[in-house]
Amino acid sequence: MRILIADDETELLGLLKLSLSQNGWIIDTVENVEEAKGYLDGFTYQVFVVDRTFHGKDRVEELIQYSKRKNPSCAVLVLSALATIDDKVEGLEFGADDYLEKPFDIKELRARIIALSRRYVPTILTFGDVTIDPILKTVSLNGKEIILSANEHKLFFYLLERGNVVSREEIMDTLYENPQNVTSNAVDELIGRIRRKIDPQIIKTVKTRGYIISV
Repeated sequence: MRILIADDETELLGLLKLSLSQNGWIIDTVENVEEAKGYLDGFTYQVFVVDRTFHGKDRVEELIQYSKRKNPSCAVLVLSALATIDDKVEGLEFGADDYLEKPFDIKELRARIIALSRRYVPTILTFGDVTIDPILKTVSLNGKEIILSANEHKLFFYLLERGNVVSREEIMDTLYENPQNVTSNAVDELIGRIRRKIDPQIIKTVKTRGYIISV
C-alpha cells in the first residue's frame, strides 16, 4: 500500500514515515500544497493523510477535491489540530473519508488507515503486466488467467486483502487447520511458487517480520 502524508510539520512527517513504514507500506511525505499535488499527479495512492492548514492557511478542501479528481478510489483522512465538532463536520463535508484530531495515538492512525484501505479497494489492480480482480479473485498475465492451487490462491488474496506485513505464523494459522503439523518452510515454498507463476516482485519479504503485497 502506498500512502501520501501532507503536513507542514517536518518533525511530525519524519516520525510518521518512520512508524508507518514499519508496516511495509510505502510512505511519501510532503510539506506544502503544490508538492502534494505533484505527488498526487505522479503516483497512485490508497490513502492520503492531510493536515487542514499549511503555514496558517486552510487548504484542505482544495487538496481533498484535487485528490478525488485524480483518483476517486483514494481514501482521504484529515489529521488536524482543528478538532471541534464543526471542524470535523466541515472536513467531512469537503469530501474527507475520516477525520482524526491532533494529538493522536499512532496505533489509532494505523488502524484507521487500514480500515480506509479496505473500503477503497479498486475494482481492478495492476502490477506491471499482471491484472488482479479482487472481487472475482482472479489473476491474469497479459490477459491470460493464471491458475493457482487452492493454498496459493488463498495465501495470495489473504495477503492482498490484509494490505500490511503478515507474519509466517499468521499465514500458517490461516491456511492450515493444524499448523503445528506443517513444516516451517511450507509458507516459503508457497510464496516461491506464487512468485514464479505471477511475478518475482509481487510479494515482498520484510526481513524478520513476514510478507506483504504492495500494488
